[in-house]
Amino acid sequence: MQTTTAAPPLTTTQTLSFGIGQIAEGVKTSVFGTFLLFYYNQVLGLAADLAGLAIALALIFDAITDPMAGSISDRWRSRLGRRHPFIYVSAVPFGLAFYFTFAPPEALLAAGQTALFVWMLAGTVLVRGSMTLYYVPHMALGAELSEDYDERTVLVATRHFFGALGFVLVFMLGFGYYFSPSPEFPNGQTNPDAYPPFMLLVAIIASSAILITARGTQSRIPWLPQPRVDQPRVRAIDVITEAYSSLSNSSFRWMLSGFIIIIVVFGVAGATGLYLGTFFWKLNQFQILLTALAGPVGSMLGYMLSGRFFRWLDKRNAMIAGGAAWMTIHSAPILLYLAGWMPEPGSWPLAIVLTLGTTLAGACIGQLIVGSHTTMADIADEQELATDLRQEGVFFGASAFATKCSGALGSWIAGLVLVAIDWPVGQAIRTAEDIPLETMISLAIIAGPVSAVLAIPGLLCLRGYRLNRQRLAEIQAILRENRLVRSS
Repeated sequence: MQTTTAAPPLTTTQTLSFGIGQIAEGVKTSVFGTFLLFYYNQVLGLAADLAGLAIALALIFDAITDPMAGSISDRWRSRLGRRHPFIYVSAVPFGLAFYFTFAPPEALLAAGQTALFVWMLAGTVLVRGSMTLYYVPHMALGAELSEDYDERTVLVATRHFFGALGFVLVFMLGFGYYFSPSPEFPNGQTNPDAYPPFMLLVAIIASSAILITARGTQSRIPWLPQPRVDQPRVRAIDVITEAYSSLSNSSFRWMLSGFIIIIVVFGVAGATGLYLGTFFWKLNQFQILLTALAGPVGSMLGYMLSGRFFRWLDKRNAMIAGGAAWMTIHSAPILLYLAGWMPEPGSWPLAIVLTLGTTLAGACIGQLIVGSHTTMADIADEQELATDLRQEGVFFGASAFATKCSGALGSWIAGLVLVAIDWPVGQAIRTAEDIPLETMISLAIIAGPVSAVLAIPGLLCLRGYRLNRQRLAEIQAILRENRLVRSS
């Protein structure tokens, strides 16, 4: 049944505990978006099309499990409520799967392409599956902790602030310590021995963050919405019908369509970023660290400013403005380089320009990310008014699937691009001098201005979202009246 007792204000501990859990998704997304394709393709020598196929198959698995996790948790009944059982149970499997994905046995490395492909596929599927158990309920939990239009923005911004912190931790640990250059590996990220200990530490951090968010928000369970007593437990057919019914919501259709397009573009940019930084821009380890940190630091600034932007422009307009600004900033360095107006590759002036640009781009992305998740909470209210069901899990399951496209479908497309331009791979490829200039320029053009232009249809889709502050207030007033009637 729905809770009708007024919930006490959220405490700082509850808000921070909820946000800390996003570190797990942050480190997973940063590692999968930046290192997964690079590690298997450039470091271990797996063909880019096979690596891309493994990523695509894992994406198909996500397409099935994300809505399923949402529907099941929407209807789950336990003393720990609807979301917390899944958050607790995901922590250890995720950590184990994450580590072993980047620690293939020596015998397997000598067994050939097929064995390496199977290991990558199995590891990627297990990581994504265990993350689904956590991520979808965690996002749905954020919609339930508060009904306030602005407080939801604070919760989402806090969550993504810690997600960006996860990115920062990964890049600082990787490029600041584990990827230190050596005579044998002047670009430390090409050293295969650096990855297993690095990923072990990252796995421990991520699993710990999951447990912190579960324990820190557990005291809120008595005030969280519960399934209606007459609502049956989920069946396989329910997953399909509820996913279909969610698409009947026009606000959801426009948001989902827009973000699937946009985050695939982000995925291509993320998966090719390390290739460009290492070989096209010829950055050293410290310069790569600075530019890598600039993105999440900029996102953290964007998250902190999102509340003001959303109050000023409203959510939809702030997202569109952020996306348009990102397109411009993302394309500019490569276009300026081709025009001869950028500093010399490998120089500190270039590194500073890239760092500043990446910081601004990250702040713009922050508006899109916060907006995509806080609007899902608003859409769940709109859907409850239409169907009399709380379906945060369904909507956030679909949103999670769209978000994971960034690391999956985008990486797959990046792998196909590398094959198409005949990008050389293997441990013999260690510096920019080992790669033809025209090949690097082709990758830069596709990953930069071409991919940015492809985000335009996504921004046009966002214009179809019509749920503003005034309409949400009207919906929530009706919902409160309906709940009082049912409880009387």
